[in-house]
Amino acid sequence: MIGSNYDSLNDNTLAALTKNGDEAAFEEITIRYIKLIYSLAANYSTDGYDRQDFAQEGLLSFLIACKTYDEKSGASFKTYATRCAKNRFNDIIKKSKAKSTVPKSKLVPIESIGDKQDCEQNVEDYVLEREYLKTMLKHLDNLLSTDERKVFKMYAHGYSYSEIAERINSTPKNVDNILQKIKRKLRG
Repeated sequence: MIGSNYDSLNDNTLAALTKNGDEAAFEEITIRYIKLIYSLAANYSTDGYDRQDFAQEGLLSFLIACKTYDEKSGASFKTYATRCAKNRFNDIIKKSKAKSTVPKSKLVPIESIGDKQDCEQNVEDYVLEREYLKTMLKHLDNLLSTDERKVFKMYAHGYSYSEIAERINSTPKNVDNILQKIKRKLRG
């Protein structure tokens, strides 16, 4: 499309051209969305990542959105690109939190390392905790339906009601109802 006026093209066309390797199309669509990417990035933070890091990740996810967007999906390019960026930001935060959260009760003073009695006690505690966890999980498997287990696991992993609803093709209200039912079963 040499000589074409890219600024007159719609986002879907620019995304399709970018998918086919047109760098000028990618430059034009990036100019249109750069403010949105930086605006989205400003809403996220976690240890080890600043706003600029999130903006860089947003730009990478934006490029991926351009390469993977399918106009037939029914979503606008803007919706698709925004979702790609938000998913990437949420993945970064989840991975960051998963790496950095060690309960203080599990920290062992360096002076006690090598103390055989403490080591044996820690191993015994670990084995008992594992057995207790296995028993609880088995109890949950017997107590909850397949759908309830699925919702419970997502909730336990920190997903919001909206995220769970989206994953099971339901509504946040229905997710709340399922979680209330689970709580009643666990109490009873």
